[in-house]
Amino acid sequence: MNKEIWKDIPGHEGCYQVSNMGRVRSIDHAVRGLCHYTGKPFRRISPGKILKPGRYCKSGHLSVVLGRRGNGNGRPVHQLVMLAFIGKPPEGMEVCHINGDPTDNRLVNLRYDTRTQNILDVYRQGKPWRKLTIEDVSRIRFALFCGWRGVELAEEYGVSQSCISAVKTGRAYGWAS
Repeated sequence: MNKEIWKDIPGHEGCYQVSNMGRVRSIDHAVRGLCHYTGKPFRRISPGKILKPGRYCKSGHLSVVLGRRGNGNGRPVHQLVMLAFIGKPPEGMEVCHINGDPTDNRLVNLRYDTRTQNILDVYRQGKPWRKLTIEDVSRIRFALFCGWRGVELAEEYGVSQSCISAVKTGRAYGWAS
């Protein structure tokens, strides 16, 4: 069984940590405040706790809010894990989930790779990237070749006409041939 290791999140040292198991916590830290009755400033210790992640987007990635009283921005957990344990991504790279599960943010399940490889991973796992599968794209291109209109295909596949146009011109799914 792997031991859980905690590291400070860069930019949030002394307040937030992330573990190699994909969990995020706040740590005990001093908080300054202003007494509502006397108007005098005070300091107290805010106890640390494991943060409960929420859904970051439709694809199922998890995020947490880092910042005072929840006023910070949501940060994807997988990016925080890689940032703390591996460092910033190389130019043109993003975080990929090896097993394809966007909720599995363990360090052993993450790697830096290109966007193209990330998309191809999703297809290799038999899942669609966004709404269209590689087979859908092939069928759309063939239907366009056979004279189908973009508006008909858009309705058939539940996408916009601009999506069909982007498939036709290669602006979208140009890599899928």
